[in-house]
Amino acid sequence: MEKRDVQKYLEDHYNELTESQKILGKYILDHYGEVAFMSALQIGEKLGLSDATVIRFAKTLGFSGFAEFKNSIGEEIRKRNAPDMKLLKSLKNFNHRDEAITNICKTDIKNLEEYLLNIESSKLDKVVEKVYESETIYFLGLGSSLVVAEFLSFHIRRMGFKINLISEGGIGLFEKLTPMTSKDILIVATFPRYSRDTMNAILFAKKKGVYVITISDSELSDVASESDIVLATQTQIPSFFNSYIVPMELCNIILISILEKNKERIYKNLKNSIEDSEEFNLYI
Repeated sequence: MEKRDVQKYLEDHYNELTESQKILGKYILDHYGEVAFMSALQIGEKLGLSDATVIRFAKTLGFSGFAEFKNSIGEEIRKRNAPDMKLLKSLKNFNHRDEAITNICKTDIKNLEEYLLNIESSKLDKVVEKVYESETIYFLGLGSSLVVAEFLSFHIRRMGFKINLISEGGIGLFEKLTPMTSKDILIVATFPRYSRDTMNAILFAKKKGVYVITISDSELSDVASESDIVLATQTQIPSFFNSYIVPMELCNIILISILEKNKERIYKNLKNSIEDSEEFNLYI
């Protein structure tokens, strides 16, 4: 068996598995994107099985151990998330434009409904608390993830908070992160495919004692595991690009939560911002 064909192998040979293997196989198929970031112990706890059973299962599939099994799935996921592969898949799924539009819209609505049913209020409260406590709020968004970071930072700045939006990678990224102190926070927006610069920026911030809040698609990714709080939102739709409908709704919720904590302060800051902008005659 090809070691990177875990999903296909399980689908093709599911009926040949033992009962305990079927339990594991079904969980892996249903949570394929998460398994790559879980330990054997975590998977076992989810299913009431020992980590030894999970490791034996990986070896049954032809791997030297669980680490190789997990890395293989991770590599396969990275390939699938490549834009060309997502485009190819979306082209196969739809026969004409109207069908594609309908399916994308339905998926966005489903993702949004699921998110609204599972909002973690305690995490939102902590985010709001950290926003009010911080001296400077650093925002990081690279690639298309910048859309989320830019929207949130724009409105938080208008509310009167000191912000620093970073949208470039490489040496420029770290030059802008250097002034950070433990009195600041870093809010990161990152979605597949995760950039190495984003991961390095989070690690750099943590070394400086900065509290890191990450808006992403999973709480189990390597990027998420290094963050203090992860606000997970679904972005996957049947197309070659990520949809930011749910992350943008999360931003709306964060902004309203910040407003609700101190309405008088925010109103005053917004009023001053509007009055200042009128001096420049910016709007028609």
